[in-house]
Amino acid sequence: MLEVHHVTKHYASRPILRDVSLALAKGERVALLGPSGCGKTTLLNCIGGIDRVDSGRIELAGADLATLTSDGLSLVRRRQIGTIFQFFHLLPTLTAEENIEMPLQLTGMAKAERLERVRALMQRVGIAHRSGALPAQLSGGEMQRVAIARAVIHRPMLILADEPTGNLDSATGAQILDLLREVTEEEGTALLMVTHSDEAARACHRVLRMLDGVLL
Repeated sequence: MLEVHHVTKHYASRPILRDVSLALAKGERVALLGPSGCGKTTLLNCIGGIDRVDSGRIELAGADLATLTSDGLSLVRRRQIGTIFQFFHLLPTLTAEENIEMPLQLTGMAKAERLERVRALMQRVGIAHRSGALPAQLSGGEMQRVAIARAVIHRPMLILADEPTGNLDSATGAQILDLLREVTEEEGTALLMVTHSDEAARACHRVLRMLDGVLL
């Protein structure tokens, strides 16, 4: 479903990714571990189409991201990829419900269908009672649930998660991992998760380790 072939990436002549290759199958959960600054987040950004690679190839469901125009890449991000950021990145002027709804707005889904899907998912992740709250009014666990709901609301084939439990207490983090496990198993969505947490790694099928831009 996802194939990364011999990818390299530099910033200002400094090598960040060095000949990285990996693959994910449908429904597979993979943890990516390594020290800060080793290239994990850069790899997520390249797979998510935020950064372009210098060399190598990234294929999502057989489509080579390097061959896509900016508009084509935006379409892939909107429809096929869900991203969970370490610091949530919720839009501060939108309510929890509106933040989750946004990906569906970008796909052009009718409002009635959007609201039905959003409200069902909010109920499932346990934040329906906070639908009208702004991000500043939410706890860390609530914000992370909104961020996860936003990432999966459009039923992507791939979720990219950057430290999804890094800012949470252990009990809330365990609930978030259970939620991610359920989503990947029920929807057949693949998950690539950057983490420093052994508990998060144990929730995955495989663990990959990175050091100095190289997959060990």
